[in-house]
Amino acid sequence: MSLLSIIIASAGMSLGLVGPDNAMHQGMTHEHHGDKECSACASEKGDEKCAMCKAHAMDKDTPLPKVDSALYGNAEWPAHNKGDSLYAKDLQGQAIPVALGNETWISKETKLEGKVVILDFWATWCPPCRTAMPILDQMQKDDSENLAVVAIGGQSEDEDTVRDFLAEHEESINNLFDAKQTVFKKFESQGIPLVVVMSTDGVIRWIGNPHDPNFKPAVAQVLKVDPLINAKS
Repeated sequence: MSLLSIIIASAGMSLGLVGPDNAMHQGMTHEHHGDKECSACASEKGDEKCAMCKAHAMDKDTPLPKVDSALYGNAEWPAHNKGDSLYAKDLQGQAIPVALGNETWISKETKLEGKVVILDFWATWCPPCRTAMPILDQMQKDDSENLAVVAIGGQSEDEDTVRDFLAEHEESINNLFDAKQTVFKKFESQGIPLVVVMSTDGVIRWIGNPHDPNFKPAVAQVLKVDPLINAKS
């Protein structure tokens, strides 16, 4: 990845790094641990549990509802990214070109089915990628029931480097490593960070930079109109 590509991808974007905070629940700081509820939620019932624990319970216990595939075609998806903001191959409106599954999980393996998925292609050596971390981390915390942020490392660095970095930067997003960049190469991106937003049917609805002001609204729109997300609510 050339320095010029990084500059193109990050032009005009803030480089301030802010560490992610733990979720707050009834005045107590806590987080989800493996297959167990957090300490605060373990003594509570129903809707009083935090979003992370409710999402975890749903992943294990609740079958996904059936939805008519035609609803995806009729949904009002966000406007496609265009022009200089789209510095990758335009695959918006198409299924992901290579299915996930050949990557190595660095974080705990998570069920992605039934969720809107954000793929985040990044690297530890990329300043705009690092400054996007708290943005993506907060989005994951805000809606862990319906959204899965999946960071995929492997862009010009080894797995140990990524693991060491993540060990020092606590976050709630999911992390994979792909040394062959199997999925990333299909987007023919001119730079990173690159985020790919997919609806629950695996179709790409938006591609661009996580610092783009249209990114968050695009994700919000996908969550709002996605047929399966609506059927779950």
